[in-house]
Amino acid sequence: MIFVSTLDVIPGKVDELQSIIRSLDVPEDIKIREFLSLFGKPDFIVTFEAPNEEKAMSFILKFVSAAVPKTSLGVPVENM
Repeated sequence: MIFVSTLDVIPGKVDELQSIIRSLDVPEDIKIREFLSLFGKPDFIVTFEAPNEEKAMSFILKFVSAAVPKTSLGVPVENM
């Protein structure tokens, strides 16, 4: 399953989020496709693969102390 998450940094938590990203321990069953910093809002976007919603949520919860995440399930257009 493909997931797309945006991360809006909580004011005053930029350094904490950068530390989380630098030391990120990605579980074996999560594959990050892209992790991008953006100009403007949202501050970051990450696309990743996870075997199910539970694993995806567990991964995204790593960021909640420093950012507000919004996550969607991505469906390849050719599968629609």
